[in-house]
Amino acid sequence: MEPSPQIGLFTALYTTRALRRLKPDPVPEAVLFQLLDAAIRAPSGRNAQDWRFVLVTDAAVKRQLQAWAAEGWARYQPRYAAEPALLEQLPRTPRLALKAVAWLVQHLAEVPVIIVVCGERGRHHTPGGSIFPAVQNLLLAARGLGLGASIFNLPLVRPEELAALLAIPASYEIYCLVPLGYPRDRHGPVRRKPVKHVAFWERWGQPWAFALAQPEEGWQARWLPATPQDSEG
Repeated sequence: MEPSPQIGLFTALYTTRALRRLKPDPVPEAVLFQLLDAAIRAPSGRNAQDWRFVLVTDAAVKRQLQAWAAEGWARYQPRYAAEPALLEQLPRTPRLALKAVAWLVQHLAEVPVIIVVCGERGRHHTPGGSIFPAVQNLLLAARGLGLGASIFNLPLVRPEELAALLAIPASYEIYCLVPLGYPRDRHGPVRRKPVKHVAFWERWGQPWAFALAQPEEGWQARWLPATPQDSEG
């Protein structure tokens, strides 16, 4: 597959969606290496660099992950797991998001690569604080290379069995899974609450005058084409 044209940092930030519907097309190992090489450039507490990544492509292992994902989906959304047609009754935004999750649950075994992200148990005072910056780097790198990805933790319904399946030592814990592949859907602008609704000046609840004066959609027009696309996640 031809590489995607490179995009700028802020374009990536404003357009990186959680894309869950992925094609089965294989991802070249050179692309995977670039993704992980970008991921490990993230900050790390005490420079521990204790992140570890298991790249899963084995069909049997992916089928097992799909089975666990289905179990996790049944616990997370029992109503929609039992009656998927009920998803059509939801408003558009939650409907699109949950349908994408349901699709990934049903097709996880077809995803070309699932990256299992681990960190050393007890290494940091704040668990995950030195792991998830690397995950965000990975997601942004995937966007830059035209791939789709998202954090997908439904298979973690059985963390001990998953660790045993992948021979992950007890000194490490699994923080998240990142299914990765070429997307069936498009990247594009993501809809978010305005900064003025989520950022306060000096103390909680005190409005930030500068943010109040900015457009509702923020400054995405500086980095994106004029025609927006609807967001899925």
